[in-house]
Amino acid sequence: MNRKESRQQLIRLVISENTIHTQQELQEKLSDNGVHVTQATLSRDMKELNLVKVNNNGTPHYEILSVSQSHWENRLRLYMEDALVMLQVVQNQIILKTLPGLAQSFGSILDSIEIAEIVGTVCGDDTCLIICEDHEKAKACFDILSQYTPPFFFSDKSE
Repeated sequence: MNRKESRQQLIRLVISENTIHTQQELQEKLSDNGVHVTQATLSRDMKELNLVKVNNNGTPHYEILSVSQSHWENRLRLYMEDALVMLQVVQNQIILKTLPGLAQSFGSILDSIEIAEIVGTVCGDDTCLIICEDHEKAKACFDILSQYTPPFFFSDKSE
């Protein structure tokens, strides 16, 4: 298990065993357990773990929001049906064009769905660049994403 996995496992444990009200409080609990982390790293971990602040009986605190893989797959399918303009493999990348203002939503969904071939996403207003290790993985990722496109939608122009 690498450091990030160990740290996130500890965060899950701390959240499940304690009522944590602030990021600083969580950072202190981690420090008490020998894990020193910057605020930026902690914020990224919290996002990846789906930590949300809930308000029970007037006491806001963090909990882990459980979101299933099928939830993200359904969300991707809806976005593909409603907002996808183009999907194309270019070398080790996939260009995903959307309606204006929706590329970052696609990127967030793709990051959450955890497709193994995706190294990362970079998104602007209407374009999401999906980065893969090589051309073969980009084609495999394209095939996976194509399963979510509506039947009337197009095909890859890179072949």
